[in-house]
Amino acid sequence: MKTIIKTLFLFAFILTCNTVFSQKFSPVKEIPEGKALVYIYRPGSMVGAAVHYTVNANDEKVSENHLRNKTYLVFFAEPGRYTFWAQVTNTRREVDLDVEADKTYYVRGDCCEFIIPDLERAEKEIVNCKLSQQ
Repeated sequence: MKTIIKTLFLFAFILTCNTVFSQKFSPVKEIPEGKALVYIYRPGSMVGAAVHYTVNANDEKVSENHLRNKTYLVFFAEPGRYTFWAQVTNTRREVDLDVEADKTYYVRGDCCEFIIPDLERAEKEIVNCKLSQQ
């Protein structure tokens, strides 16, 4: 009986901690006029989990925060063509994206590549990410 009570207590404690300390994806409510919204995200994976890096859009850092496992960054872009890239394990990973004002885009990163995922996949994966903070 004591084992069952201890197990239930531990289970409740884990659920409470998970709820209190986890932050879910919070979509941007409003895109600044004349700009596009680009989410750069990294879904969770055991492969390369310890690897993290800064992301660049052309020659500009997207954020001082690093893209880590299960995190995302927000970038407001002027319309035009961008090369999103990062130096990951001594190799430059990059992807090109043409953006239009008032639209939302997704760039998916991991330890080995950057890709433009299809919208359905991106929306499903990013909800498990939290905003990257140092």
